[in-house]
Amino acid sequence: MTQTARYRCPCCGAALTFGGLSQQLDCASCGNSFPLETLQAVESIQVENTQDDQLYWNAGENDGFSDQENSHLKAYRCQACGAEILADETTAATECVYCGNPSIMPDVLTGAYRPDGIIPFQKTREEAQNAFRRHCRGKKLLPNGFADESRVEKITGVYVPFWLFGCEAEADVTYNATKVSVSREGNYQVTRTAHFLVRRGGHVGFHQVPVDGSSKMDDAMMESIEPYDGSAIGGFTIAYLSGYQAQRHDVDAAACEPRANQRIRATVSSLMRNTVSGYASVTPANTQIELQRSEVKQVLMPVWMLNTRYQDKIYTFAMNGQTGLFIGDLPTDKGKFWRWFLGLFGGISLGGYALLYLLFTMGVL
Repeated sequence: MTQTARYRCPCCGAALTFGGLSQQLDCASCGNSFPLETLQAVESIQVENTQDDQLYWNAGENDGFSDQENSHLKAYRCQACGAEILADETTAATECVYCGNPSIMPDVLTGAYRPDGIIPFQKTREEAQNAFRRHCRGKKLLPNGFADESRVEKITGVYVPFWLFGCEAEADVTYNATKVSVSREGNYQVTRTAHFLVRRGGHVGFHQVPVDGSSKMDDAMMESIEPYDGSAIGGFTIAYLSGYQAQRHDVDAAACEPRANQRIRATVSSLMRNTVSGYASVTPANTQIELQRSEVKQVLMPVWMLNTRYQDKIYTFAMNGQTGLFIGDLPTDKGKFWRWFLGLFGGISLGGYALLYLLFTMGVL
């Protein structure tokens, strides 16, 4: 069974977690904090061997996991309590479901899966919880109890794998454009339309165009919490993962290229189009974009996630762990909606009747 890794406090032995505010490994037990470089040498962790009790049970046998299931599952040993942790092949960091201590699977992020960099969490769990409360605050049609503390506590910090694409783009774009003039000639109004072929070209540099590399994450949601400040990307070390969940990529760079190309093409087209003005209509005729000196690297990005169920529907919320941008759709209580609608309709109707009565008494009607 593969061993997990965790960082212990040199003072009290409790688990250390990476703190978004301190940017160090913090101990929640004794309150001490330690710089990352101080604990870089803590790579191997001793595990106490235990002996089985002399008790034997006749347990019924089952079919166990299928070969297909086993090919996607890995078993790890929690360094705190010794329990077995089952995780899929892409999980790089999680917590033990028995003792709650952070567990890191360093072998998952080796070889081609080792990230080129990481943006550490800058926003804490408390900030993410407060952001969720603010997101729900003042929503009069929100179901009762949806924003209660049991949901707030479920917010989880996740390092999501992203591919960052960089390139130089050479663009050559042509447009069909028109100008319209209207004049009066005798008894006739004459409209003249002049047609133009407009050409634009330019050189555009792209740096760190992100594409989500995890099939578990909704691509649209991940793009909605952008941008990240790429200048904060630092060298990868597993110490940053302590106290958070982490995934390795399961969508390779080649599969992400079409989305990167789409984003680059849309940006170039928008930049070129913004240079064409003074025409009544502008229609793209031909767009040619050539990419040069392209590069790709993989980086782990911090995201606070909350998945919660209401009336058999899953609602997902996400917050950028660096900037604090929070997004997510909220449910609507149908009973509250109809009471609000009928109250509004009744108020408008009553106001209309009052106005009609006033006009009648004034002799207007």
